[in-house]
Amino acid sequence: MMEIFRILDELELMIKDGKKVPLSSGKVFIDPNRFLDRIDRIRAILPEELETARSLLRDKERIVQEAYAQAEQYVEHSRGQAARLLDENEITRNAMEMADEIVARAKELSQEIRQDANEYAEGVLTHMEMVLRRGLEAISMGKEELRQSMDE
Repeated sequence: MMEIFRILDELELMIKDGKKVPLSSGKVFIDPNRFLDRIDRIRAILPEELETARSLLRDKERIVQEAYAQAEQYVEHSRGQAARLLDENEITRNAMEMADEIVARAKELSQEIRQDANEYAEGVLTHMEMVLRRGLEAISMGKEELRQSMDE
């Protein structure tokens, strides 16, 4: 991730430090080979970053599945406890209350874990989107400047 930012900074510096073309309303001459080399490096790095995002999504799915499995274990455990305690009236009421509390807590916990996983994945994807957008903007600006340089 940091490598892409470093390369984008280099591209920005190339444009800022480029030689001004006289009478061209602010156009800059840059070394196209150097610029294209940086774009190739970004292309080489992006698949790694995308794989990282995919991995995070898989982790999110795994966490959600584990939360469901744990909730099911809580439910089964509470049902087992409830069945053993059905013999006596007072114990039965207590068991039912405990079972309801355990089920409610399991659902709460599952929802919290799912929410946290979704927020984490959304944050990572938002960050990736921002990085990719900046990269595409830098590439577009570079291509536009190259086109303008070639037109002159």
